[in-house]
Amino acid sequence: RHPCPDPIPSKSSPEYKFGTINEQLDGLIQKYLKNRHESMYTENTEKDKFIEVISAKYLASMAAPGEPVGLLAAQSIGEPSTQMTLNTFHFAGRGDMNVTLGIPRLREILMTASAKLKTPNMDIPFLPNIPNLNKKAEKLRQKMNKVTVSDVLEKIDVQCEIVTNPQRQLKTTMRFTFLPYSQYKTQYTVKPPQIIKHMQKKFFNEMFVIIRRQAKATGGIMWAAEKA
Repeated sequence: RHPCPDPIPSKSSPEYKFGTINEQLDGLIQKYLKNRHESMYTENTEKDKFIEVISAKYLASMAAPGEPVGLLAAQSIGEPSTQMTLNTFHFAGRGDMNVTLGIPRLREILMTASAKLKTPNMDIPFLPNIPNLNKKAEKLRQKMNKVTVSDVLEKIDVQCEIVTNPQRQLKTTMRFTFLPYSQYKTQYTVKPPQIIKHMQKKFFNEMFVIIRRQAKATGGIMWAAEKA
């Protein structure tokens, strides 16, 4: 068996031989260059130029031996958080500013790394020379918008009755009424058939599991459920 070879940066330092990068980054670069769209090939994004820019970024991101990386990291977080905290006070009393800012924002992003941010938002820059940019950007926004059942649900009708055939039990009928497609098509790309499929394949199954768990904890009620 041959031993695993050492990483390339351990043999040749990027500081002395420009363009030396690790295998993982090189794989990402080659994958991107192979799969990127042809419309992105411009004078500023040629293959050699792109690799040169990434190599420069890689070199700039490396820490020199003996560099106080801990202090730099603390400074990099402390200074922006101070500015964010000072900026937050200017929004006091304003009802239209409901975005999480300041220390709470950094805490949920860096410290807790929460998967469910309170006010998620994102700024995405686009290349200016793309045709129909506004239309494509709007379509991308619709695709990235999170859609929940409550976003497309109009109302839920619940009816309860006691039946005695075949055995005495409480029968609950729930009817879900969804919004017309015209009321949410400008915000989301989801369509009515996709909503129905999600309800049948996932939502109802999870709902029945929760109902059974709650019923078992409260009274041990048993029932039969049928999909319409």
